[in-house]
Amino acid sequence: MSELAAKLQLSTMSVSRALRNAVGVSVKTRKRVVEAAKQMNFRPDPSLGVLNQYRHGRRPVAIAEKVAFVTNFPTADGWRKVITFVRYFEGASRRARQLGYELEPFWLGAAGLSPHRASNILHERGIRGIIVGPLAQGKSSLEVHRDLFSAAALGRSLETPGLSTVSPNHFQAMELACHEIARRGYQRIGYAVTLGEDARTIGAPRAAFHLQQEHFTGPLIPPLVLPEFSATAIAAWAKEHRPEVLISSEQTHYELLRATLGRQAAGIDFVHLNIDPESDLSGVDQGHDIVGEHAVALLHLKLLQRETGVPERRDIVHVHCVWKDGRGSWSLRRPVHR
Repeated sequence: MSELAAKLQLSTMSVSRALRNAVGVSVKTRKRVVEAAKQMNFRPDPSLGVLNQYRHGRRPVAIAEKVAFVTNFPTADGWRKVITFVRYFEGASRRARQLGYELEPFWLGAAGLSPHRASNILHERGIRGIIVGPLAQGKSSLEVHRDLFSAAALGRSLETPGLSTVSPNHFQAMELACHEIARRGYQRIGYAVTLGEDARTIGAPRAAFHLQQEHFTGPLIPPLVLPEFSATAIAAWAKEHRPEVLISSEQTHYELLRATLGRQAAGIDFVHLNIDPESDLSGVDQGHDIVGEHAVALLHLKLLQRETGVPERRDIVHVHCVWKDGRGSWSLRRPVHR
């Protein structure tokens, strides 16, 4: 740092603060210092990073560094209404505490809050790291001054910029669901999805469903893709194709089916593609809390390496999904073929 300071005609403290992305250092100065550090082959000592983690683990951290959990729903707490998003946050918070951080929600939808102003607020609070939480639209763009922050995204709702991302393996989730259903003897297997959910998962479950149909022994039922929930559409689809089991990441689809068809729906079972592990439903646990943990661990690594901005190549980490048997009336049964 002394050599950098001499070369750039800055104080050693200024160089140290620039490398740590501390508050009070201009973006121009920070870029200048970081670029010079790369040219001089300066890099952090990983042994000191391990030592620092050990010291934090040996004694309570009085003041934890804050990391922002960024959302853009119509309301500040809109994301809390979805159990998937809550699990993301809980897992991320848990891992953040273990690493000496405090995860703090930050809402981008406040009145008059421009991307530039939001970036300044975060930087003035001393926040160096951002977790991009679930976003309101299936394909979303996020505008912040990215060079100021280390960042990682949760799920696949963020289309641009191409930040490092941790996501459930949506493709494998459908593969797993189809395998478990087929081995129980079901032949007429149906899938329903809204356009919003299809976009949020980049169409991976639907693609996997089409591939899995090659292994089905019964008639191939086309997926029902809806702009929004529709009792009329799902009832008409079920009457035409007579599924024995419905796969969906939204229980609302099954509830609409039962409410509309009444007794005719009694022979149709349900598999949830994105279950709450505490529920009685049969289906796939996508491990959103584990996704949150991995995202914070990835962000921690970026902070240690002083890696900010958008990576040249976007890395995407997929977390494996697991099957959960249902309880009581939600248990899958071998169907009586019609």
